[in-house]
Amino acid sequence: MKQQRKSSENYILLPISKTRVNPNESPKVAEFFTQLQSSSEATTAISLNVRKRPAQNSDEITVTVLDSIDTEGAKLISISKEELANFRFSYPGVRIIPERFYSPAIASREIMKIRLSETQPLTTVNLRISNAARQGIPGVTAVFFSDFSASRGASGVTDAKGQVTLKLNGTKAERIYLYPEHSYWGHYATDVTLKRDMNYTLEQFLPGYKDALRYFYHTSTWRPIERKVKVGVIDTGIGPHEDLTVLGGKNLVRGEEESRYGDVEGHGTHVAGIIAAGGHMKGVAEGAELMSYRVFAKGQGASNFDIIKAIDQAIKDGCDLINMSLGEAQDDEAISSYIKDAYNAGILCFAANGNDNRGPVSFPAAYSLAIAVSAMGRKGTFPDSSVQSGAIHEPFGTDEANFIADFSNQGSETDLTAPGVGIISTYPGNHYAVMDGTSMSCPAAAGMAARILAGSPKILDLPRNQTRADEMVKYLAIYTKLLGFGANFEGKGMLYTNDELHSKI
Repeated sequence: MKQQRKSSENYILLPISKTRVNPNESPKVAEFFTQLQSSSEATTAISLNVRKRPAQNSDEITVTVLDSIDTEGAKLISISKEELANFRFSYPGVRIIPERFYSPAIASREIMKIRLSETQPLTTVNLRISNAARQGIPGVTAVFFSDFSASRGASGVTDAKGQVTLKLNGTKAERIYLYPEHSYWGHYATDVTLKRDMNYTLEQFLPGYKDALRYFYHTSTWRPIERKVKVGVIDTGIGPHEDLTVLGGKNLVRGEEESRYGDVEGHGTHVAGIIAAGGHMKGVAEGAELMSYRVFAKGQGASNFDIIKAIDQAIKDGCDLINMSLGEAQDDEAISSYIKDAYNAGILCFAANGNDNRGPVSFPAAYSLAIAVSAMGRKGTFPDSSVQSGAIHEPFGTDEANFIADFSNQGSETDLTAPGVGIISTYPGNHYAVMDGTSMSCPAAAGMAARILAGSPKILDLPRNQTRADEMVKYLAIYTKLLGFGANFEGKGMLYTNDELHSKI
């Protein structure tokens, strides 16, 4: 009889109560973690003894050690599912947590994916997208829905001439979304009659445009913060961009060079610009020290192990704040453990609520020691025909021009809200791009926290422990104001400073 092949999965190992084992409290677990550490350098397989009944000889389990955070810290292992139960019973003093993968918390392209292809396409559309000078725009993601509720339709990306061909079932597009990579506003339309040849002209935005971020935060008139505040950005990397200064960082993606912490997608550069860009489109905390912790490989999700490595590195580097514009639906014991470590080291972690169209707050924002941020927008801060117009949704604020974005998750875990619709920020290659999502509102809140805390050196100079984090949270609470959305949508409201800003909120 042919033996069934065993399938392996990856797991994170942590000590029973903390992120690092204490040899004095758990000498056997410490010895075990040391054994795993010695094997991780070569990513080799080791055999571990499994206890059996006295009359039987001990058996062995093969474990492949993939990565490690120091000798006493977390380990990433690969083990067969068939042997996992034996492993648990043989090493009961160890937490075993599945490896999971996270996505950037950006709306638009990620949530506008076609899930069902057309079975019998009836209409072929030759689409051309250009600018006002009639030059074709490459890299525009075009999404045509024949049935939006069923996620049925067609999508594609324009070529060097700004052209793409789509095939749909029917004569009408229920919805059309056009997402340029950078430099232009996107386009949104409903109930469009399809033609063989269709042309769209996208509007270019100029540096200095007053988007929602700059409506509430007059960044062009703000001076750089004088007291240095270090902000760790756990994302796709940062830069290069002439408006951004990156103090340092590390690439935590397993198997890649640690020194390559530049951006591989564009998302992290956009996030970093909202926090601390200088130049034409200033961030809310110009002068803050940016640390880039890349956890996303190009085109892939971020492993929770790489994320905890990034949090651990941010603690070692002495960050004051950490921005995590990423999310996943399920709770994650590994990440919550390291967020707790950060808090105990006097560091606040800001996390995006997620973009699941009013779904529950995603993780890690849902964790009680993270500061969860929802996304709001304001009418009139983007063109009427842009994709951002589709994000307008109730609840509206005390000022009815303000709204919580239709994509933003909500729940009692929400702590703050911030602008996250139609936000213009830095993009690799010295470009600027407009993006939407709690990915954008999260750094807006984290950046404002940096600006506010820079005005309180007494708090920043406190010893790096839980008391420091407690005092930071209490100090930030003074600088919040409710916008009238309700607690599940805005928590304590929006952060602001004691200048002309508060009159706008």
